[in-house]
Amino acid sequence: MSIYRVQLKQGKRTIVETVEASSVANIVSFYEAVSTMKLTEVLKVEYQATSNIIPVDDFLYTSLFKCFVGHKSDTGSNITRQLILHNIKNTVSENELFSYIKQYLEVGSLSVNSISGGLFKK
Repeated sequence: MSIYRVQLKQGKRTIVETVEASSVANIVSFYEAVSTMKLTEVLKVEYQATSNIIPVDDFLYTSLFKCFVGHKSDTGSNITRQLILHNIKNTVSENELFSYIKQYLEVGSLSVNSISGGLFKK
């Protein structure tokens, strides 16, 4: 069995629930049978923290970072997406953050080689 996070909507209300099922098809069938809400998203949970210890909010961070990440190729096919990150450590510089983005993240299943329009909000 796998763990899934599902999003349901009706009117102005949005609810996110966590369920365990053997397939996405079973989840869709289940919610169509029992709920008046519209199932709008099903995400497989690949990682779930084992510790319930949540750090205290000490406000020692930059609250928001926005930028556009992309992959620009020589053939002219460019892919760009907006990236929004929250609670960036104060010890992480802009260059370090860009390096981490390029090292760990992707856009359109391709490596990030372009970052533009970076904005930090305290």
